Amino acid sequence: MKIAELKPVFCQGGYRTWTFVKVTTDEGIIGWGDATEYLRAQASAKIIQEDLAPLLIGEDPFNIERLWHKMWVASYVGGKDLSVAMTGIETALWDIKGKALNTPVYNLLGGKCYDRVRLYYDCCDAFGADAPWGKALLKADTSLKGVAKQAQFIKDKNFTALKMHSVGLPERPAISRSASLSAISRTAEKVGVIRSVVGDDVDIAIDINGRLDLPSAMALAKALEPYRMMFMEDPIRQDESPGSYKRLAESTSTPIGTGENLYTIWDFRNYLEIGALDLVLPDICHAGILQGRKIAALAESFHLPLAPHNPNSPLSTIISGHLVSSIPNFLALELIGLEADVPWVDSVMSPKLSSLVKDGHLELPSGPGWGVEINEEEVAKHPYEEVWYRRVMEAAVPASKRS
Repeated sequence: MKIAELKPVFCQGGYRTWTFVKVTTDEGIIGWGDATEYLRAQASAKIIQEDLAPLLIGEDPFNIERLWHKMWVASYVGGKDLSVAMTGIETALWDIKGKALNTPVYNLLGGKCYDRVRLYYDCCDAFGADAPWGKALLKADTSLKGVAKQAQFIKDKNFTALKMHSVGLPERPAISRSASLSAISRTAEKVGVIRSVVGDDVDIAIDINGRLDLPSAMALAKALEPYRMMFMEDPIRQDESPGSYKRLAESTSTPIGTGENLYTIWDFRNYLEIGALDLVLPDICHAGILQGRKIAALAESFHLPLAPHNPNSPLSTIISGHLVSSIPNFLALELIGLEADVPWVDSVMSPKLSSLVKDGHLELPSGPGWGVEINEEEVAKHPYEEVWYRRVMEAAVPASKRS
């Protein structure tokens, strides 16, 4: 069996572009992968079509480790666009291999450690079905009362973990990385409201989206200590300084994690060997299955848990679920609340993602490969549309001047 064709397939996914990758073999087996990233989707697609596909046509799709290194070495230097492109192809190869051998991918990864995958609900910032995600961005209740309602909603759906976001930080493209005392106090108050609703039954994480300098990150982490957070995510840009993360982690009892913009075992090694993190948060559809397993093993050697980033496509959730079900140091997998996603989130893949999410857990399908298929007709109804930079520019316009 040989690889015959590789093709990126765009699908507009609300606040991000879902990028599926279709790999076809000469025996007619089709594998689906995921290369979803918030921005520069066309860059990753161009790399797949113009740079990587010529390297792989005619190769045996079973030789996944060899082909990964072939792509990596040929590309000379890494980075987000390359890693995402490579992952889209690699994950499609796993689907092909599972289908050819008539077994789920998790069996190819050593089998299950967990029968169900624990999910954490993202996000607890407002009450309302379309908030804060979705193309329409309908108005929702972002007050503390609204946040409390959302926390209760998440708890009632039997999720045992959730994530929320900070309050009062400068919005992109503002360049300030300092948090005001008011922002720190308001964020801590928001966490306190959520904790008062969910008690000790639900873990709470907070995502800062890489927007703070070190002093502000230290101050916020200290303010959150009484609430016994599950983790504080990306307080500082992770591509800038493992040393700053080390100082932060040593300054607080709030667990510090990062990783969605780190893509290889070598990236994570730079953090873990100096003791800069309390847990790792890779995105499996940015790093891939091969690197994801190695990153998990590296974290395990330091006795650290893994909680993957995953605000991506429904296929990304399935792919990530196969990996984390097979590793012992798994903590929880991110899931954007299906009520808050685009209406077609349940139409582009079968079986539907909603049919697999039960009581705050993902129940993986038992079919071969990923156990799911992409509906290309439905995907074609939602063509590519750039949304990331548009939202950034809209945020830069004062509310009084918006039409």
